[in-house]
Amino acid sequence: MDNAAMLEVAHHLAWVGRYDDALAEYDRILAADAQNTTALEQKGEVFYALGRHEDALACYDRALAINPHLLTTWYEKGYALRKIGRYAESITCFEQALAHDPEYIPALANKGYALNALGRYEDAIACFDRVLERSSNNIRAMTAKGIALLGLGHSTDALATFDLAISLNPINSFVWQHRAEALRRLGRDADAEESLRHVSGR
Repeated sequence: MDNAAMLEVAHHLAWVGRYDDALAEYDRILAADAQNTTALEQKGEVFYALGRHEDALACYDRALAINPHLLTTWYEKGYALRKIGRYAESITCFEQALAHDPEYIPALANKGYALNALGRYEDAIACFDRVLERSSNNIRAMTAKGIALLGLGHSTDALATFDLAISLNPINSFVWQHRAEALRRLGRDADAEESLRHVSGR
C-alpha cells in the first residue's frame, strides 16, 4: 500500500473515532517517510482530538520545520494554541496563515477571537469586519464583533449587531445572553430579562 492509500486509511480511522489505530497508521507512514507533512498535520489533529495538545503542537512544529509554507498547518497550530489560552502565540500563527492567503476566513475569524480574549477589541473588530465582508451571515463572527463592541463600551452598536445575528438564527442562546448584557448596560433591565428568557427557555 502506498503512502496516499495509507493516509486515506489513517484519515478514515480518525474520522470514525479510532484514534489509537489512526496514530499507529500515521506512525507507519512516518517511519517510511519522515518528511510527510500531511501525515504530521493529520497526526497532530488526532492528538488535538484526544486533548494531547503539546503532542499536537509538536507535530505541527515538525511539519512546519520541513515546509514553513503550509497554510493549514499554521492555522491548526494557531487553533490549538488559542484553545489552550496561548492567545498571543496563536495570533502569530494565524498571521502566518494569512500571509499565505489573506482571504482565509478561518484564520481571520480565529485571530479575531484571540484578539477579543486579549482585550484588543478594535483589532478584533477589524478581523470580524473582514470576515463579514466575505461571509455576511457568519453568526459567530457577528456575535464576536458584538462582544468586542461591548468591550469598547459601544452598547448601542453591540445591541444592533446581536439583533442582526438573532434575525439570522433566533434560537442561538449565546447571542441572546450577550444581547441581555447590552440591554443592561443601556439601562433596559426589563428588556434584558426578556432576552434572558430565550437563554433559560422559560
